[in-house]
Amino acid sequence: MSEFTQKRITDAEALDLLQNMPTAELMAQADAIRKARHGNKTYYVHSHNLNPTNLCVVKCNLCSFWRPEGAKDAYITTLDDARKNLERAQNWNLTDLHIVGGMIPELDIEYYEKLFSLSREMLPGVLLQGMTAVEIHWIAGNAGLSIRETLERLKASGFGSISGGGAEIFHADIRKKIATTKILAQQWLDVHREAHKLGIPTNATMLFGHIEKDWHLIDHLSRLRELQDETGGFQAAIPLPFQTNGTSLGLKYGPSGDRQVRVAAITRIYLDNFPHVRMLVNYMDRKLLGVLTHSGVDDIGGTSLEERIAKEGGAPQSQKFFTAEEMEDFLSNLGHTPVLTNSVYAQVDGQPEVKAFPAAAVGSRRWKTILDRVEAGGRITAEDAAIIYNEAPFQELGRVANIRRCKAVPGDLATYVFDKNLNTTNVCVVDCKFCAFYTKPESGKAYARSPDEIVAEVKQAAEAGATQILIQGGLNPDLKIDYYEACLSGIRDNVDIWIHSLSPTEIEFIAAMEHISIKECLQRLKDAGLQSLPGGGAEILVDDIRKQISPKKTRSKAWLDLMEDAHGIGMKTTATMVYGFGETTEQRIEHLMKVRDLQDRTGGFTAFIPWSFSPDMTDLDCPRFQNGVDYLRLIAMARIILDNVPHLQAGWVTEGPDVSQLALQFGADDYGGVLMTEEVVSATGVNYQVDEDLVLHLIREAGWIPAQRTTQYDTIKVYDDKSVAKA
Repeated sequence: MSEFTQKRITDAEALDLLQNMPTAELMAQADAIRKARHGNKTYYVHSHNLNPTNLCVVKCNLCSFWRPEGAKDAYITTLDDARKNLERAQNWNLTDLHIVGGMIPELDIEYYEKLFSLSREMLPGVLLQGMTAVEIHWIAGNAGLSIRETLERLKASGFGSISGGGAEIFHADIRKKIATTKILAQQWLDVHREAHKLGIPTNATMLFGHIEKDWHLIDHLSRLRELQDETGGFQAAIPLPFQTNGTSLGLKYGPSGDRQVRVAAITRIYLDNFPHVRMLVNYMDRKLLGVLTHSGVDDIGGTSLEERIAKEGGAPQSQKFFTAEEMEDFLSNLGHTPVLTNSVYAQVDGQPEVKAFPAAAVGSRRWKTILDRVEAGGRITAEDAAIIYNEAPFQELGRVANIRRCKAVPGDLATYVFDKNLNTTNVCVVDCKFCAFYTKPESGKAYARSPDEIVAEVKQAAEAGATQILIQGGLNPDLKIDYYEACLSGIRDNVDIWIHSLSPTEIEFIAAMEHISIKECLQRLKDAGLQSLPGGGAEILVDDIRKQISPKKTRSKAWLDLMEDAHGIGMKTTATMVYGFGETTEQRIEHLMKVRDLQDRTGGFTAFIPWSFSPDMTDLDCPRFQNGVDYLRLIAMARIILDNVPHLQAGWVTEGPDVSQLALQFGADDYGGVLMTEEVVSATGVNYQVDEDLVLHLIREAGWIPAQRTTQYDTIKVYDDKSVAKA
């Protein structure tokens, strides 16, 4: 046990927490343990992977890495191949060399002894680790040696630590289905027990998110905790999210963001005798990884250069890190103190020692008084909002926001809309610095769709199931109001679909070109078929920020006045916010307060939708990228402040499916649209994708019942089981 007091929980208590505690509360409990153990430190390694072969006699159903003999992409790494590989890595300043691969008779104990000796010679000071218990057991049996003899020989040749793979799920009912020919759980544990006796530190994994039940996970953790009580040789527990690509299990989805957070948290809470909990960056989206570092995880793995196993499973390669500096920036951005280490948590040669400092001492608890008032149903001021935004743990904000969400939107439903985004034109004369979509009129990339083209595409979308069309585009001087009236009336007269289109910025631009009032412009567009307005163009409703990012665009008062005019003629709208331009907390709150004040007067906003700014491919330099923790904090604040706006929408387009799913635990009640096309955000290089099946899966995994809705939040159908929809 550690130096601080942590009450040991039973298996039954752990199962209850995993199944029933709200996600934000579970995160908070695990995060408190992390902080008590490690202060603000978060660890990472700079590692290189060497996988000797992808041939394997075990042929696990869960593995997409192994290849049958004779396959075109099958390979065996000779010692000469390994030497060439290691020569390239000599100047990479590595902390670890991770050696793990398939099992074949050709790669016997002599091969691995020579490989480790070669690695030690070529990469002195680098930790040589890997070699799962499954590999060690197989090599020992193949050589007619005991586990102890095998480990002694490998240790003598330079082997330093067992990585922990091959544990999968210990329970026999699961193990025999996913890893039929793999060693038994007891044999895996015995290899680690023997390693601990020899002074070889090891890690322990748990593969989750396939066919296991919750109690199988607790059973697995229980056996790890029991062995750790006996030997104390485990350094880290590593929950591994299952990757579905190319496996024989026939599963469509791996574990969602909510599931990964919950499993990581219960691992930290239950394994009170394990120093570290590690999640591997090469298995997940970066924004989700950031949230996990506030959910009990104190180690994010490493660069894993030339990693193949997770890649074959379908892990998102676009999210990988390639340098230690990149990982350090990532952790610093999340408020952690980055610590470059190796897989046995030894100080790396040449690295200054990072002194531990404890979690922040309890100071002012004024945020708690404010949150207690919010939880009781009270309204807060801008000053209150700034205090809780800056000082309250974001998990506490999420806990209270979830309570407010359940009061605002009673019941178990979480909704989505099936829609299509359609851009009229990419020509724009406003030249916003934050936009990667627009082009100038003289550009060869410029386009403008004709009204007939618009109607034809909307018709196709409706035939495919879309109930909402969102038409937007650049501010193109060649497109006058008659163009938009033709588009709208053409849709109205020919397609059964709700027309939720044209941002306030576009309407203001059209009115100015036509020399008519905003009210007249809105009425003409409404008469032509426009039914509701999206909230685009709000960005941050603070003019100091707007002047920096879009000096030619409408000011905040004009946006708000236009929305009030729309509400005045019976047109419902949404409100949006794009954050991450370098604005202050107070400026974000000012935006939310302006939306709340207008809603008090008109009641015309149906939903609020925040997005994080994606700076790539734009002309705007921002202080830092926004992360998943920022987003969940803002989602929770939106639910707390906007007590008069009924719906809060998660933004998977910018945040990704996993973190936007977690928004459903932080105050959001709607997952947004199942977009058939999207061109604006994707122009920045952010290109997440979802379909209706995935949305249903994510809502269910978050503990809600999925329901398809209309634009006005009327229910179309409820999916109250996994196959049947009811009207």
